[in-house]
Amino acid sequence: MLASMDLNLLRTFVEVYRAKNLTSAAETLRVSQPAVSHALKRLRLHFDDPLFVRTGTGVRPTRLAADLYAEISGPLSHIVARTEDGTRFEPATSHRRFRIALTDLGEAGLLPRILLAIATAAPNVSIEVVTLDIDSVAHDVLSGDIDAAITSSPVTGQVHQEVLFQDRYACLVPADLEDDEGRIRVEDLSRLPEARVGAAAGHRAITEAVTTLGAGVLSRVAHVEVPRFTSLPWIVARCGYVAIVPIDAFAALALPSGAKLLELPFPSPTTSVHLISHHDADATSATAWFLATVRSTLAA
Repeated sequence: MLASMDLNLLRTFVEVYRAKNLTSAAETLRVSQPAVSHALKRLRLHFDDPLFVRTGTGVRPTRLAADLYAEISGPLSHIVARTEDGTRFEPATSHRRFRIALTDLGEAGLLPRILLAIATAAPNVSIEVVTLDIDSVAHDVLSGDIDAAITSSPVTGQVHQEVLFQDRYACLVPADLEDDEGRIRVEDLSRLPEARVGAAAGHRAITEAVTTLGAGVLSRVAHVEVPRFTSLPWIVARCGYVAIVPIDAFAALALPSGAKLLELPFPSPTTSVHLISHHDADATSATAWFLATVRSTLAA
């Protein structure tokens, strides 16, 4: 079914599937929207299936489209990468688009540094950020769905993992809470309700480490669990909760007036922040350049 298929048609299909929007897909492919519509028409005739159904904000894939995407996205990404890598990658003139998975904290604290570094060397290169899910990130990297991911938990799977830097943890507390020489008092940490980020954000290991070190102080069951870091300062400021957070990242963010950072009352555990990529990503000069840029920008 796919043997005689035009590679450009399959690329169009993949971009529409990812963007769930024809206009966004056209921008990524650097073609007109009518060209995308025409490609989809040919694909629908070929597969005898609508592939995408219009919604209020774009399109959603049919079951056949989902099955097709799972089958071709990985191999197609590698074919395209090697096709585009036929000549040496030139950052200054490239219009390549890279996809990276980050948490919301990574978007706020790390992404601006990456963008500044890329803009200096490759002004026409674009970046697409997808939400990090620690349970699917290995699959997403191996399938070619993303070029890289940054996570604070090791990933299970045949992917390449390298440590970018070490981070440690502190406590986000209400601004009017009295402290003990810059540390939260044990009794306050014990009595105040805790807000915690869910494991899918990639901090599963640190949650376990903190609760182990704080045994008898922290409850292993949080009073509220949220999927994103950036809501924590507002929960702390407005509701009087505490939250264990990466100190380096949060120290660089503007906190609401009702929240502040304090050291933990016990030795802070550290965590390794990892760059995740395909095990043969360096085989293409474009991906190798992207990873090297992220590495040199963020590595301690």
